[in-house]
Order: sequence, then structure tokens, then C-alpha cells
Amino acid sequence: MKNMFNKQKFKGIITPAKWQDGNVTEISIQTIDEKEYIVEQNDIGKEMFPFINYPVEVSGFINKRFSDGRLMITADKCVTVIASNADVYDSIK
Repeated sequence: MKNMFNKQKFKGIITPAKWQDGNVTEISIQTIDEKEYIVEQNDIGKEMFPFINYPVEVSGFINKRFSDGRLMITADKCVTVIASNADVYDSIK
């Protein structure tokens, strides 16, 4: 059987992805290369809600959501990171 999951690690910013009645109901990670990953609401995903607009480093399994084909991450680790000149320099290379 073919493995349908792909574990990855990347940096990005937590952003709101969906609202209902003025409340954020879904979040995503926006990466520097303009990819968006919807965060699955497992235990770690739920803990990420207070960190909207924070830069983070996330690792987890990537798959496509059945309902709309968007990329999703099932996070197994999320750490806030401090942006620095070194981060900007590394991303330009």
C-alpha cells in the first residue's frame, strides 16, 4: 500500500483560515514560499489558536483534504520562533 502521508518541517506564520460568527474556527500556516497548510484540529492544532500571527516552526504529516483538495498538516510539533536577520538572509539564498 502506498504511503499517503508525507512528514515535513517548515517555518511559517499562523493565520486565520475560517471564521464563524466573528470567531476563528480554522487556522492555517502560511509559509515564506506562499504555500498554505490548513491545521488539523488535533491536540497540538487546538493549542495553536492563541498564537495567530506568530512565526512558528511546525512539523507534521501533510495530506490533501478530501472536501476541497487543500493541503492539511497534522502537526506533531509546533514551536514559536523569533524572526531575525539570519532567518531573512537564509530565505534569500
